[in-house]
Amino acid sequence: MQKSIHWVLILSIALLGTFACEDEPEEKETPEAALALYVLNAIGVTLSQVDLETGAVTNDVATLGQWPNQVIFHNAKVYVVNSGTNNIMIFDPDNNFAAETPIALGDGNNPMNMVFYDNNTAYVSCSASGKVLKVNLSTKVVDLEITAGTGATGITMAGGKIYATNSGFNPDYTYSPGTVTVINGSSGAVVTTVNVFTNPQAAATDPDGMVHVVCTGDWWSTFGKVAIIDPATDTVVDSVITEGSPGSIAISESDKMAYLGAWGMGLLSYNWETYAMVNDTSDYFWGAGGSGVTVDTEGNVFISIWDDDEVLKLDANETVLATYAVGDSPSSLALRIE
Repeated sequence: MQKSIHWVLILSIALLGTFACEDEPEEKETPEAALALYVLNAIGVTLSQVDLETGAVTNDVATLGQWPNQVIFHNAKVYVVNSGTNNIMIFDPDNNFAAETPIALGDGNNPMNMVFYDNNTAYVSCSASGKVLKVNLSTKVVDLEITAGTGATGITMAGGKIYATNSGFNPDYTYSPGTVTVINGSSGAVVTTVNVFTNPQAAATDPDGMVHVVCTGDWWSTFGKVAIIDPATDTVVDSVITEGSPGSIAISESDKMAYLGAWGMGLLSYNWETYAMVNDTSDYFWGAGGSGVTVDTEGNVFISIWDDDEVLKLDANETVLATYAVGDSPSSLALRIE
């Protein structure tokens, strides 16, 4: 159920020379948090804020668009990619989540994820249109539409280039071969296309600059793998067989771990330097969950638990450090660390 703040119109009614008045309700104030976790509640269509210093959770800090898919914090602002509304919403968390004019991306694109090339430019993957959009954040217009591949979904940046994963999902529920479109971040020109495994859904870049492409598989006969792309050559130089059906990734610099969210199962993990699995499908990092994952600078892992409307904070030893009650069906997570 969509939750929103409803304003009450107060009418002053003159009656027999007197006035009957009602008090206007106070606007809900969201406390500022310098160290925060922002939680996208997919079914609730709202944002939650977790103050990581106090543990306080404030739900419904903002109402989102249709089918919100990704939340990201950048340059003191919170960005939300809305797949159904075909736009990017922008909020100021230090001003009671005041909303700016959304960035319209065009009907029929179905935007999925975004990555920042610099403070003025973002690239957005669009599943339905198979495009990557180059967006000017100052003018809030799409400067360039780039043809990528079928089902453009995940996106990351490495070595000044943009890497967009193309799931290959077809209307008959089959998958064409998975690919990654490589784009020059400055010009927007397509550099090359890299062949990967079945159904690449997400991508991330490790501190050494290597691109990790999470390939989910088809959910029933082909299962998870991660393709490692070297931006120096734009070729797959290694792979990690994860099994399961992972669909998201978070890279931890402090302990050289890559965490993969596996929907409804939990987390898989591997060492991003050696590519050795640490927690495989026989030993999921945590039980039910995996709809969203992120890590902080100390190696703590945050995982969304879709069914329970919770986010868990875990350390590298699988110890639950905190449980946060958030909105309806949490998925994407974003950290604010200042």
